[in-house]
Amino acid sequence: MGFFDRRTFIQLIGAQATLLLPRLARSAGAAEARPQASGAAAVRTQARPEVVVVGAGAFGGWTALYLREMGHSVTLVDAYGPGNSHSTSGDEVRGIRAGYGDREVYTRWAIEALARWRQRDEEWGKTLKRPLLAPTGRLILRRGWDDDLEATKRVLDKHRVRNEVLDHDELVRRYPQINMESIGIGLLEPDGGLLRSRQSCETVAQAFRQKGGELVIARAELGSRAGGRLQSIRLAPGQDLSAQSFVFACGPWLPKVFPDVMANRLRTSQSHVYYVGTAPGDNRFLHPNLPNWDVPGSTGFPALEYDNRGMRVRIGGGPPADPDTVERRIDPRYFSQLRDFLAQWFPDLKDAPVLESRVSLFENSVDSHYIIDRHPAFENVWIAGGGSGHGFKMGPVTGEYVAKRVTGGETDPALVAVFKLKEQTF
Repeated sequence: MGFFDRRTFIQLIGAQATLLLPRLARSAGAAEARPQASGAAAVRTQARPEVVVVGAGAFGGWTALYLREMGHSVTLVDAYGPGNSHSTSGDEVRGIRAGYGDREVYTRWAIEALARWRQRDEEWGKTLKRPLLAPTGRLILRRGWDDDLEATKRVLDKHRVRNEVLDHDELVRRYPQINMESIGIGLLEPDGGLLRSRQSCETVAQAFRQKGGELVIARAELGSRAGGRLQSIRLAPGQDLSAQSFVFACGPWLPKVFPDVMANRLRTSQSHVYYVGTAPGDNRFLHPNLPNWDVPGSTGFPALEYDNRGMRVRIGGGPPADPDTVERRIDPRYFSQLRDFLAQWFPDLKDAPVLESRVSLFENSVDSHYIIDRHPAFENVWIAGGGSGHGFKMGPVTGEYVAKRVTGGETDPALVAVFKLKEQTF
């Protein structure tokens, strides 16, 4: 089975869900043979899967794929479908970098994630129309050295990540399209890049299905329980799905699923994203002439030469939001913030047209660390969330880590402590 455009993909998984739902109510022990795609584990799966993963975003999709590649029978459930516009894994692009100040664990994971994105591009390259990773580089611009920039440089050097310090004059020479008047220093990470976020979620889900996984489009709620174990989840409009273990990787929906545990430990914030058009023939704001950039108060990405949606600018935002009901359009009164920003940093684009705009959601944990831990009331339920703005890019590493935690193969006490469900709340 090849890869498809978004419309065909949604039609296919919708059809799959329709066929699957009646089977979910069968006896838990009814085993069935499943044709194996090329490279899939030679196992027999059951109507009662070993693991159910709820949420097909960056955490859940990769977790389900790794579990399946490890040989487990897995069902992946999502209310709206992979890459949907409600999710925090939606939008068109996400950045990837290795610089995270003194948070060394994320630098290590980002290095490994970047390598795995390249490997997956090679693995899926024969069927994908375009790669998931674009090597744009990443440039941090600051007035001078500060604690975070110094820590980023120190950790990058420790892990031998290529980086370059640029002074004011060199920045002006290389990037005249950016107003460097207030900038004294730049830190360039040449191996940073862009990831096609929506397409990545769809592709990971499709790879999961090709390897024998089941994908169901339905809203999930907690079902029956026995002692300290969850027996099943309830799928609208009323089918039950039982499993041995459950992973809830549903991002901003975690407080809705587990209000007693997660309501004050995750906060879903809004940020405003604009795609700004450039004049025909003006390639200064396209890759490779402009890297991902980070200026005080904002971040952005260049337009891609083979998919020019415009230069992406993220600035401002709104109050905490409900992912089911928040409108993804930006109120026009906020557009003045964009115009002021462009006039300050990209003066040649101050009057450029806005090609697209959207509200992008970030689900943040109380300490900005991931939450990967057992539910305190269920021995067979795992929570995986708290992406905090950097979860998407590390999906290939995070997914494998969660898969190993769930199956007892990962017990590093340092990581367990970092990702533990903390006592503190917002």
